[in-house]
Formats: sequence, C-alpha cells, structure tokens
Amino acid sequence: MPRLPSRPQALRVHWTIRPLGLRLSGAIDTATRPVLEQCLRELAQRFPGRTVHLDLTRVTRLDLAAAALVVATRDRIRRRAGDLRLHVGSGAVPASIEPVPSRAARKSPPGPVRQERGG
Repeated sequence: MPRLPSRPQALRVHWTIRPLGLRLSGAIDTATRPVLEQCLRELAQRFPGRTVHLDLTRVTRLDLAAAALVVATRDRIRRRAGDLRLHVGSGAVPASIEPVPSRAARKSPPGPVRQERGG
C-alpha cells in the first residue's frame, strides 16, 4: 500500500529574468493557493505594461480556483497594457469534472425533460 506524504507538497516559486516572470513547481491546491495568489499579485504589480511569463510546466496539480486566479491575473495585466504568456505541462491542466447526479436526477427516468401543457 503506498504511503501518503505526511505534509502537503510545497509550491516552489522562482522569479525569472529570461523570460521575465515566474516559474512554479509543485502542487497548487487549497493549501498552496495563497502563495500563488500573492505571487501573481506581485507579478502584475512589478511589471506594468510588460509581457511576463508564467511557467507552470513543473506544476503537478492545479485546481480550478488556481486556474481562475491565473485568468484574473492575465486580465489585470492586459488592462495595464501588458500580456501574460502561459507555459503549461500536463499537471497544470485542471482535470475534467465529472458531474455527480443529485437525488432528484437519480429518481427521474433518463431522457429529455418534457414540459406538460396546462389545459
């Protein structure tokens, strides 16, 4: 049986000069998201009007809230006449979400929903 790590995997942050921006490695989830948020805020403030790079090729896991932070940062940088170039690997692509049926959906028969006409 595989052993689980005793503590969450750390998010490592490296500021880069060529290309200008950040390189992140590790997992980005609820435990490490505050670090990501702080780094992205600083990235947007530090280089207004510049093209900056966010290298996520070494990220092993990225949750949807973290992905939303990246998009919001890109928008913030673009409002300041800059741009954010994103470099991703397979770990930085959020996993697809499988819908979980609710109790009501489980009780109703499969197929299209039909509206009844009042008469």
